[in-house]
Amino acid sequence: MYTTSKNSLQQKSLVSQMCVICLHLTQRFLTVRFFVGLLTGIFCTIIIYRRHEPVNKPHFRPDQSKFEYEKNRLPIDDFDIKSSSSSSWNSSWDGLKRETTFSRHLYLIRHGQYFDNAQTLSEMKLTILGREQLKYTGIRLNQMNIQFNRLIHSGMVRAYESAGIINEQFDTKLPLIQDTNLTEGLPVAPVPYAGISQRDVDAYGDKARIDAAFATYFHRARQDQNRETHDILVFHANLLRYFICKIMQFPTQAWLRMTLNHGSITQIMILSDGSIIMKSVGDSGFIPANKVTF
Repeated sequence: MYTTSKNSLQQKSLVSQMCVICLHLTQRFLTVRFFVGLLTGIFCTIIIYRRHEPVNKPHFRPDQSKFEYEKNRLPIDDFDIKSSSSSSWNSSWDGLKRETTFSRHLYLIRHGQYFDNAQTLSEMKLTILGREQLKYTGIRLNQMNIQFNRLIHSGMVRAYESAGIINEQFDTKLPLIQDTNLTEGLPVAPVPYAGISQRDVDAYGDKARIDAAFATYFHRARQDQNRETHDILVFHANLLRYFICKIMQFPTQAWLRMTLNHGSITQIMILSDGSIIMKSVGDSGFIPANKVTF
């Protein structure tokens, strides 16, 4: 009886051990199967993703914003110039339609400090400090490693001198182009009133000339443009501030509410669909603080 009971206990113990062993084996099998399935899924996902990924997938340039990138990737035929969700933005501000995928870059430079108390315009030349300021501006532009297309200046001596100093800092020199339409003037009477009335503006009669200068340089790429362009314009604060308001479709009467330092850089990008990216306004951080004037 005792022997039979002992044998029975041994058999139960053996069965329990076998059950535990089977349970462990089952757990290990399921674990291995899970990880094999997981690795197989990851591997298949990678293969499928690479198979559907374009071979020549375009990438962002370091200087390119997501907005700029996506705008330039839009097919011309798929873009509706009237599809803007904002009624406050005039997409056809330059009277042109999208004809290419290239952008236009404008670098608007204010001339350096000059003798503003001189008796004649020809005597309003750059001061020693003004020449230093434009040397810093030229160095900054040269450091951008950009192949500039044109270096344009107004017909005033201080703008001509400023453009020449900028050009001296370039590794590759550019021919200087004069445009008398960029000469300083009064575009519109500022609001709020600041001592300049509409009667004064009408007396000077500069607005038509200034608007002609704006139309010359501020427009999207035309059909004959086959690459991105980079133009430098060296001119004056009144026009520059007016152009900023006009291109951003702000009230142009607000032009006198902002100040631009001598030798500062305002960088504007015009996309192929007419959209505007203002990359900088009146940047003069490259000029030492003790040499900054306005």
